[in-house]
Amino acid sequence: MKKIFFTPFLLMIGWVNAQIGINTANPVNTLDVNGDLNVRKEIRTGGTDLLKGSAGNAGEIFHNNSEMQANDWKSIKIADGQGSMSLFSINTTADQTGVSFTGNGSPVPYNDGDSINGWSVLPGNSDTFSVTNSNNKVTFSFQTTVQKTETDASSFACGVFVDDALKAVRTDVLLGEKGAYKIFNLNATLANLTPKNKYVVKVACIKRTISNNILGIGRAVDGTFLSNDMSQSVLTTSVLQPY
Repeated sequence: MKKIFFTPFLLMIGWVNAQIGINTANPVNTLDVNGDLNVRKEIRTGGTDLLKGSAGNAGEIFHNNSEMQANDWKSIKIADGQGSMSLFSINTTADQTGVSFTGNGSPVPYNDGDSINGWSVLPGNSDTFSVTNSNNKVTFSFQTTVQKTETDASSFACGVFVDDALKAVRTDVLLGEKGAYKIFNLNATLANLTPKNKYVVKVACIKRTISNNILGIGRAVDGTFLSNDMSQSVLTTSVLQPY
């Protein structure tokens, strides 16, 4: 009886430890499928001899975790209010050079598509981004510090230019004593830009009514109260597209 059961047992061990190939004569893993795979129920990962693996939760994606040498499930992160879009790319630039103005400019209105000519570009706040899907949202978040040297009020404008055409603008006025400064923010979202490789985005500012001041944007013009590190400008460009 021992001989009868011993031979099938060895054959079973050999079969369990073998590599199985489907549509291939040379499998390279425990199960090697050369072709389409149709799964009618669950795919589970991380199982043991005693416990079933995890099938994940609704809204999660299967993740090949090469660092841990194991696969797992990850949640899909979608920005609130963007529907089925997810983050395609994001980049941040910083500038400590800034610009400064003296004398009065022209307090005129601005229009979508205006040329960048006549505006002063913040040199470090220039970036490129690409769009690959016609359904998209591109968000620009800009923050800087504005300072003046005298007591007179000063007005200015800063805008976001895409391929040197104005796409978003905000005007502001700085009040206060000598050396006064404030934080300036500009946030804008463009929708459904034409797919293109390497759009160029720039932030540029222009003087309106300066009076007797020296007005610094992203630059300290009175070191008693402000430094260039404190006044630096930051631009973040985020592209969202359907995943």
